[in-house]
Amino acid sequence: MTTNNREVVSLKEQEPYPTWDKPIEEQFATTLVSHDIFFELVFQLKKVACAFLIFLLPISLQNQLNIPNLKISVRRFRDENFKEARSDMIYEIPLKKNRKKYLKIYIIIEHKSYDDSHTMSQLFNYETQIINTEIAIAKKKKIYNKNFKLSPIILIILHHGGGIYTGSVELSDEFEKIEGTEEFILQQKGIIFDLSSIDKTELPHDTNVPELYAALRIMQIIMSKNIDEFLCEDEFLEELKPYTDNPECRKFARLLACYVFDSNYHLTQKGEQQFKQQLQNTFKGEKIMWSPLARRYGAAGIKQGIKQGIEIGRAEGIAKGRVEGEAKGEAKGRVIGELEGRIEAIISILDVKFGEVSETVRTSLGVITDVNRLQELVRLAAKCDTFEEFSKKMKSIKSRRR
Repeated sequence: MTTNNREVVSLKEQEPYPTWDKPIEEQFATTLVSHDIFFELVFQLKKVACAFLIFLLPISLQNQLNIPNLKISVRRFRDENFKEARSDMIYEIPLKKNRKKYLKIYIIIEHKSYDDSHTMSQLFNYETQIINTEIAIAKKKKIYNKNFKLSPIILIILHHGGGIYTGSVELSDEFEKIEGTEEFILQQKGIIFDLSSIDKTELPHDTNVPELYAALRIMQIIMSKNIDEFLCEDEFLEELKPYTDNPECRKFARLLACYVFDSNYHLTQKGEQQFKQQLQNTFKGEKIMWSPLARRYGAAGIKQGIKQGIEIGRAEGIAKGRVEGEAKGEAKGRVIGELEGRIEAIISILDVKFGEVSETVRTSLGVITDVNRLQELVRLAAKCDTFEEFSKKMKSIKSRRR
């Protein structure tokens, strides 16, 4: 559809994927995997998708593709056990010169906010689903003969997180290396776009599509401990200024706000207010707010943590002085708040998916003092199909050596 000159790629399936047709804040309030929701909403914007692929794909390939006519393909599949497999983004792009009308190029983009050594096999799973679909359609059209060829499929990993992506982009690396099998193992190479290993000057920079740079820059810094400092740079907001009268661009500003406020536990209250003010100065008259999820698990958790921490600090401050003690207590409180916020997020997901969670589980989570491990459990809680599966993986994560 086209809205105010901002075209959004049409979706063949509306649920359960995020969509621009629903309030941004409402969608963030119904999920705890805000990295995924942000990625999917941004890359539904057709101008963003086109600009990103023009930046990333080889010129020789671009010259053969009708990139402006890309569309989102079906992204939800069923495996042999009827378990749902959901890809992050699949585009279909027609060829400029195409003697075989059914041929096209598929682009699968898998977004990762953490390091994952098995992403290529995950992408291969989506690829086989596309292959099966193409063959089924060809048989139905009675063109599945010796001249039939499958459409090429390109695999892309878009990563951001606390460190550089260490997984391989070679599918063959996921197979055990046994002498004599090398030439028989599946060979396919993906493209890695790792925001954790590049400088902001290397990001795609199209002045006609400022949303792409803004989104990638936010993803690049979202997990940084120095996010307050990075947000002050706000050059991405400057680039959005020419479009601030556009309703869709203003909605994009609310998306940025929800993502930043929901996803970064290193953002201080001062930094939060400063970024909120920057957004309001850029998008005058736009109401910028936290999503309900951020208010519940971010503000509440940090507030309670600060309260507990100040009490600790006051006790320690008897000897060192009240002011110093309270400052130290607030710092401790923020750490407590981060941990509590994540624990509450995990409990909330488990409650919704599997029913009331026992106090034993909360106690077990409470002994984890590593924020990153708790965040990993947030993701697992959202993905696991049974409580038993979550419990087993939680034990594995807790026992993992630092």
